[in-house]
Amino acid sequence: MDDYPVAGATVRVEGTDHVAVGDEHGCFRLDGAAAGPVRLIVEAGNYATLHLVVPAEARGDLLRIPLVWDGEAFYSVTVARTRPQPETASTARIGTRELTSAPRRNAEEVLRQVPGLTLVQHGSEGKGHQFFLRGFDAIHGADLELSVDGMPLNEWSNVHAQGYLDLAIVIPELIRELVVTKGPFTLEQGAFGMAGSVDYQLGVPDDDTGLRASYTAGTTNRHRVFVGYSPRGEGGHQFVGLEATHDDGFGSNRALNRVTLNGRVRLLELDGGGTLHLTGLGGYSAFELPGTLRNDDVEAGLRDFYGTYDALARGRSARGLVALSYDREGDDSELHLSAYGGFRRLDLRENFTGFLIDPNDGDRREQRHEAWSFGLSGTHVLQVADRFALRTALGVRGEAFSQRESRIGRDLEPLEVRRDLQAVQLITFGYAGLRWTPLRQLRIDVGARLDLIHVSARDALDNEARGGATLAVASPRLTASWRPSDAWKLTLAYGRGFRPPEARSFSSFDPGRAGVGEELFRGGDPVATVSDAIEAGVRWEPISAVEVSLSGFATFIERESIFDHVSGVNLELNGTRRIGAELVVQSSPVPWLSLGADVTIVDARFTASGDRVPLAPRLVSGLRAAVTHETGFRAGLRVLAVASRPLPHGAGGATLLMTDATLGYHWQRLRLDLEVENVLNRQLREGEYHYASHWRPGEPASEIPVLHTTAGPPVNARLTIAVVF
Repeated sequence: MDDYPVAGATVRVEGTDHVAVGDEHGCFRLDGAAAGPVRLIVEAGNYATLHLVVPAEARGDLLRIPLVWDGEAFYSVTVARTRPQPETASTARIGTRELTSAPRRNAEEVLRQVPGLTLVQHGSEGKGHQFFLRGFDAIHGADLELSVDGMPLNEWSNVHAQGYLDLAIVIPELIRELVVTKGPFTLEQGAFGMAGSVDYQLGVPDDDTGLRASYTAGTTNRHRVFVGYSPRGEGGHQFVGLEATHDDGFGSNRALNRVTLNGRVRLLELDGGGTLHLTGLGGYSAFELPGTLRNDDVEAGLRDFYGTYDALARGRSARGLVALSYDREGDDSELHLSAYGGFRRLDLRENFTGFLIDPNDGDRREQRHEAWSFGLSGTHVLQVADRFALRTALGVRGEAFSQRESRIGRDLEPLEVRRDLQAVQLITFGYAGLRWTPLRQLRIDVGARLDLIHVSARDALDNEARGGATLAVASPRLTASWRPSDAWKLTLAYGRGFRPPEARSFSSFDPGRAGVGEELFRGGDPVATVSDAIEAGVRWEPISAVEVSLSGFATFIERESIFDHVSGVNLELNGTRRIGAELVVQSSPVPWLSLGADVTIVDARFTASGDRVPLAPRLVSGLRAAVTHETGFRAGLRVLAVASRPLPHGAGGATLLMTDATLGYHWQRLRLDLEVENVLNRQLREGEYHYASHWRPGEPASEIPVLHTTAGPPVNARLTIAVVF
């Protein structure tokens, strides 16, 4: 066969019990399915999951899958190559069912469904989260790469934090799937992917196509309106959505106002099979910032657990991205071209340390960041022989930005400009890889990518002095998988990840004081930080309803990075290593019930001293359950446990236990969904830190570090009423 069929593919009709398995020719019968349109989910071994909409007339080809309607209520489908992706034992795909089975106030919180990944909101809902994965404190994104349909979202040299992530421009209802790669193991992964990468794949599930309107009311005086439209019968690939949100928050100084617009339209569908799409994402948020609280002040009754020190802390965030993408698939090749451009502005006013540094006017700071970004990329897959495929890519991403940081007084009067920087930064990349399938049971992906990093900065506080560098990072990548039987799959992976240097490191900016301990890296010119990671694992499917994944991993990184509340910036620390293991068990005993459990154990230490890496979680565990019954009943339960985290200066945090639930009923056009966070109403110490602060002006200040906490939400609920036309 010219299409190199894939044997053993599983094909399901979404929302029903109809399942079929392809034969050695990639063909199957699906008896009893409706005449159409129907949505098929195609899954096969190491290949990416396909979601196909089969129209009633069943004419033409969809992704090189011939569809033949014979008038007797079944489809004869040949499953050809389905965008094979390198995968490891820990690769995860989080679909719509899982995404809707747990509370999700925003696009960041859907990441709580990823086994082993936790996040902390140490500001309010409008500010970027802090991410933890595989023993990494990825801060606001310094070690976790996030993208939307392949378009990078990490902000390289953001004034607040390296790799800063703010997903307010993504509407949760328009997320179809998350593709998660833990570790830097695939050629597609670029800057900031040392802990791993997550790609948000946008689209609308078939059940939600048409016109949808919803209103959400919550116990925190939350009011949210969402209106979206996606043409029926087109698989949800074209859509437009608008959301507007107001929320007072669950404590002092946590109010949010946000508006977001997302859309995608197909501009052209060429005769040769190519398709041109235009995607737009944009949003604006205004929010309050509660900051952290000293534990001793809370215990003494001087501050409420959900209180704040600085009622004037604020933030504003605006971002827009527009992308043009072209996809073409032929009999033996695939081509993807994309171009994007965007604008970004972020304003933050915060105070982490009170009156520690300046006993008279205080340590409040104001940050502003404005940036214009762009990117171009092209990827090509060529089937050069029956068992060989060549993958190549070229691309560039860049930013031109200006940023300013100032100290401001008690009455918001300006005191001192600490940073005034303009910069241009570029990453030009290329990669080449070979996919070799010597046996049906064995597949090897090997290749390398080269990233050329260029930074040019101009420092207005140093007589317009210019600084910068051009650096190169070569990253070999290897994944191998062997399936000795239908029930077992063994995988091995190696990869090098990297983090580019901040433009700030080429300026005169000096934080002056730091509060993270003795592991500060001292000396050397700014360089790209690299890591080397390995993973070995096994996936076991004893029966079709059960899957067990076990992986062991190790990561060695040249320079650790951590956010320091005293200096207010990311600081580079000495080299570290992480050794750990992850176990994930998933089961679907009946079609309407999905169960999952996971545990990740990591030992993260500085290589030379053997001391623990601060803030890196040592144990993360989760339980998940989702019910999606054909009667319209829906429910979900999520339990997350994080063991005590090591903190700077030898301190330790508290154990975190979060329990969330959802309950819903969908009846024809009407949908009711209830989300409940922190069902057990525990006082959640979601974020914990150890540094010196002083909040009593006029009294002597102490330099002794103390525990600080960012409170997680108390029990709260949100009810959503939606109508689909």
